[in-house]
Amino acid sequence: APAAGMTLRTGAGMVASRLPDLTVERSEIVLQPVESVLTAMAIPLGPGEEQIGFAVAGIPHLVVRCPNVDSIDLPRRGPSLRWHPAAGVAGANVNWVSPRPDGGWRYRTFERGVEGETLACGTGAVATAALLAAWGLPATDVIRLETSSGRELEVRFRPNPNNPAHPVPVLAGEGRVVFSGHIGAL
Repeated sequence: APAAGMTLRTGAGMVASRLPDLTVERSEIVLQPVESVLTAMAIPLGPGEEQIGFAVAGIPHLVVRCPNVDSIDLPRRGPSLRWHPAAGVAGANVNWVSPRPDGGWRYRTFERGVEGETLACGTGAVATAALLAAWGLPATDVIRLETSSGRELEVRFRPNPNNPAHPVPVLAGEGRVVFSGHIGAL
């Protein structure tokens, strides 16, 4: 029988995961609290952008609120924001977010290292949810975010007994095997 959860050792520390319902391809992961949430940045807005914030969700993220993420020229705008001096020496991932008619949100990510758009970014979803909450925008406790892959992620924040000012993010979404392999002896 498959395990109902596991603890993963990552560069950001130990991360707990679980499969709340073994009959569906859905998993949850508990991430480190979001730090350094700034609801405004001294960065000029580009066409179609309304607000820019910053958060560290394991790694730094700029979050840009706009009416329609699909109208953003991400290949052109992404690098200028990713390397903006206000994002720090190492730069940041950049996430654009816009409301959906159903109360959820759509987001796109320009990811550092990839230096382009990715289909989804877990820490980007968490940083985006943290900024939406800081901006007072979500109407529910669970923030639903549609990724560029068309899949939906959910972010909720649970109380942090060690630091009430920094709640613990729980990221949930589809989980499926996309690769398997074996490591053999040389």
